[in-house]
Amino acid sequence: MILTEPIYIHFQIPATDPLAREEIMGKLGFLPDHVELSWRLKGNVFSGGKGEMRVIDLTYVEVEHVELVKKWFKIRRIIFRVSDPRLLGEIPAAEMGKLTMNIDERSREEVKKLHGLIDFKRSIFLLDEQEKRLASMRED
Repeated sequence: MILTEPIYIHFQIPATDPLAREEIMGKLGFLPDHVELSWRLKGNVFSGGKGEMRVIDLTYVEVEHVELVKKWFKIRRIIFRVSDPRLLGEIPAAEMGKLTMNIDERSREEVKKLHGLIDFKRSIFLLDEQEKRLASMRED
């Protein structure tokens, strides 16, 4: 069954630097017409507090791949890839358009609803794009 209600998943990305200045906290929202990636640096003694919240809006066409990683029968991580690495360029943990997010405990039930939703939404947008191209070719 495909749900059309928004799904919000809270996540954490561990720091990649030795002083843990780049630990990221955030929320990934799968909305009816786009994906909303809200994130901020967690903050620590060295940075003087929490970073400001930043939001990246992505269409489902820009989302290339979403993989749910299980460990001990529970979904623990999401591997999130976008088609253009520049879209995630300002996120310190992004590697060529790929983020590996650890799922927060409060989102364990929500992530179960994610199966199939991304592929369904992406196929709808790809079909719309093809119809637009066909319509423009007919007009010429």
